[in-house]
Amino acid sequence: MGATLNERFIEIVERRGQHTAFKVKRGGSWQSFSFDWGLEQAAKTAFGLKSLGYEKGSRIAILSENRPEWATTDFGALAAGLVGVPLYTTLIGEQIAYILHDAEAKVVFVSSMDHLSSVLSIRERVPSIEKIVVFYPENLEENNLVISLDTLKAMGDGHTVDDFVELSRRTQPEDLATIVYTSGTTGDPKGVALTHHNFMAEFDAIWQIFEGKEGDSLLSFLPLSHILQRVVDAFALLFGFTISYAESLETLGENLREICPTHIVAVPRVYEKIHGRIHAGVQQGSAVKRAIFNWAVNVGRRYSEAERSGRPGPALSIQQRIATALVFKKIHAATGGNIEFYVSTGAPLAKGLAEFFDALGIRIIEAWGMTEVTGAATSTTRTEVRFGSVGKPGPGVELKITDDGEICVRGDIVMREYWRKPEATAETIDSEGWLHTGDVGHIDDDGFLHITDRIKELIVTAGGKNVAPQPIENALKTHEFIAQAMAIGDRRNFISALIVPQAEVLESWAGENGIEGDLPTLCRDQRVIDHYQTALEAKMGTFSRYETVRKFTLVPDEFSQEAGELTPTLKLKRRVLLANYADVIDQMYPKTTG
Repeated sequence: MGATLNERFIEIVERRGQHTAFKVKRGGSWQSFSFDWGLEQAAKTAFGLKSLGYEKGSRIAILSENRPEWATTDFGALAAGLVGVPLYTTLIGEQIAYILHDAEAKVVFVSSMDHLSSVLSIRERVPSIEKIVVFYPENLEENNLVISLDTLKAMGDGHTVDDFVELSRRTQPEDLATIVYTSGTTGDPKGVALTHHNFMAEFDAIWQIFEGKEGDSLLSFLPLSHILQRVVDAFALLFGFTISYAESLETLGENLREICPTHIVAVPRVYEKIHGRIHAGVQQGSAVKRAIFNWAVNVGRRYSEAERSGRPGPALSIQQRIATALVFKKIHAATGGNIEFYVSTGAPLAKGLAEFFDALGIRIIEAWGMTEVTGAATSTTRTEVRFGSVGKPGPGVELKITDDGEICVRGDIVMREYWRKPEATAETIDSEGWLHTGDVGHIDDDGFLHITDRIKELIVTAGGKNVAPQPIENALKTHEFIAQAMAIGDRRNFISALIVPQAEVLESWAGENGIEGDLPTLCRDQRVIDHYQTALEAKMGTFSRYETVRKFTLVPDEFSQEAGELTPTLKLKRRVLLANYADVIDQMYPKTTG
């Protein structure tokens, strides 16, 4: 296997040629593009960029939704010796300006005229920008600053595939491949500088997850600006998969059924939503259908446990086949019916959710990592699974736990540096090469890593107790009536929670129990509150007294990216939520007077 992304790209194109590399839905139908097409587009982009005279290591930025042009632009820039800087499409102008200025980006690729307007609005604050290239221009008036992608590619005419191969091979493993900026939830974003060698080491580390083969297919729907989807897509493409780009997160179910992929990688929130939809459908069914579903899940749980501990007996195997025919097969069909296994990463998946899906015959492989380690550092596998764990380190990856519980990682997947921030780099990577992740956890006797929480998110109660919020929230979210939850209690006398109901499940239950009203009304109804109190008590049984949620408030609106409450990978932005719900939270902690 080639030592750089460039070499690996050329190798796979030589093997896969006319096979389909990309699929994208346009005009209501799916269009296919071959590996040869991808190389041709990357080559034209590379020589178009070379014609502009940029030195090796210059930065280009991409502000676009997931699409084939994202990938071909990235590989074209890599061949030209340039460094890609991905941008989230949800960023506001101020955030875009900061990243482009910090990276000193020379060229910004945008997918649409709307994104063009965003970049033009901050152009004067980023003097390094020399060109803005539009993927899909609509009535674009080109000038010295703004051109179309077709115009850029035309500037690279006259070069052959052999020229592209020669150009690509000038890149060395230690050359920078990308600078990925962190979300900046605890300060200004930092640019994580990753080399070609980092990516190739990561591919070695995550091969145990996929165990895929050429011709497999992946549905890409998380933003390519995040290291998770970026690494997964690069791995899939460079190992001969077909990548299909989902239209949006909202159309994910429809796109799954249309594409029928063999692999899907998602964050826990996606699995939580699927869990909620399954239970909503069950709740709306007849009493008989509910009883059949509950019986099937019970059979599935027993079968899963028996399968992992030995061989299930013939009677249980027959029951499992009946449960699959009556219930599980329909659920599998909702995701295309062809998925060999699912991957969850970005944050720990609730143990109860992993067990639930496994009972349905859906094995979810869990991986853990961060941008600074080029994606995933650990994972479970199809044959080696432990619910509640994020698995073992991949080949070439070392783990250790410090005295205060922080997880540290060492290996070739560790970033080169924070871009132009030597002090921040030294604070994160110690003199022995250990990267201090900021995550808290432990390694069990069998070598499986368990994540407790983030150091900066630990709650310290007024009584001085340290409480990890994620295990509490994950436990609550395994209840079919709860969609989202956030534990609260820093410098408070006890733990409370904001709970977002699983709307369809609650509304169906309320109708059956003669409780009327819209969702906000239901959230205030004492009968509903009492029902959730029972649900909460059922989930708090394994927690210490000081960790137990003593008060909660039902809030009707889902936490969202649009409100700034979730990251692009759908994790909670706690500071924003604490500010947005400050009045609601204060009501759970009434002031006492002496």
